[in-house]
Amino acid sequence: MTGSTLAGVIGVLFIALANYDAIRTTLSASHSGPVTNRLISIVWSILLSIHRTRRCHWLLAATGPWITIGLLLVWVITLWLGWLLVFCGGSDAVVNANTQASASLVERIYFTGYTLTTLGYGDFVPGNDRWRLVPTLAAANGFFLFTLSITYMLNIVSNVTQKRHLALSISALGESPLEVLNTTHDNGKFTSLSQQLSPIQQTISILGQQHLAYPILHYYHAGNSQKSLPLALARLYQALVLATIANPDLSATTHTQFTITMRVIDQFLDTLDSAFIRAATHLPPFPALEAYKTLPGFDASQKQMQEGLSEQSQKVLLAYIQKDGWEWEDIWQLAEEKNMP
Repeated sequence: MTGSTLAGVIGVLFIALANYDAIRTTLSASHSGPVTNRLISIVWSILLSIHRTRRCHWLLAATGPWITIGLLLVWVITLWLGWLLVFCGGSDAVVNANTQASASLVERIYFTGYTLTTLGYGDFVPGNDRWRLVPTLAAANGFFLFTLSITYMLNIVSNVTQKRHLALSISALGESPLEVLNTTHDNGKFTSLSQQLSPIQQTISILGQQHLAYPILHYYHAGNSQKSLPLALARLYQALVLATIANPDLSATTHTQFTITMRVIDQFLDTLDSAFIRAATHLPPFPALEAYKTLPGFDASQKQMQEGLSEQSQKVLLAYIQKDGWEWEDIWQLAEEKNMP
């Protein structure tokens, strides 16, 4: 294998692939690299199938961090393999510092590893001047990749925290559309709900861009429904749609806040629909909405409310919830329990 020019050429291709995928994933702010996209999609699809059979949220909740670690390992291993093949491109590329004997394959693996990690033990060295620059390039490449990976991981942790904070903020309003409206109705004015929407709008917009910049955020699943962003957004969206349709006497300010929030959520869903999910082909089922007619200010039939909920965005919400390992019924579960005799 050593002394093969073909090995060196293949090594350069591996190096290019590792760097391209890492840079595209971490710095493009729009899409993940080809290796990243296929790897995480396949892993998530397999685990999601297991979850749907056994309903194990803990499995999905543990997936995000391990996918991140696995992705970084793939980059490192691919880069390591690429530079190893480059160092196998000449018999005198790596030699023993004392005996000047050509290094074996295992010794070249060892040399590549400590060069990429910039440890620089010095017991193996380039065999001639022609190869002296190559380890320097390898060390710079390794330093670049490790720095990029650590920065990427820190940003992911920060963004996951913000994502779950938003979910908790929305869940604090209520854990079902009915509970959200029941606790914030203000005798049909919904003033308190309107006042809490401005910071939520801003955070949703930021998270939309973060999901583009860090596609792996999609795979950080919250096993607790209160921390689940898909459920929280879906519940808030249903509550706002129902309040807007069924309450014609909303003030102009409140109506505007509701409309802006729904548009912000729609923009967030459009971001997901372009890069992560595909809208369902059918509208999701809706439960009986009789309990909503008892809310102060509500003046609409169940048919009118269900027609208001029958929009394209509902198909995207359905796909988003199912892709995250939840079911559509989880949005309305508390409301259905309160309607039970």
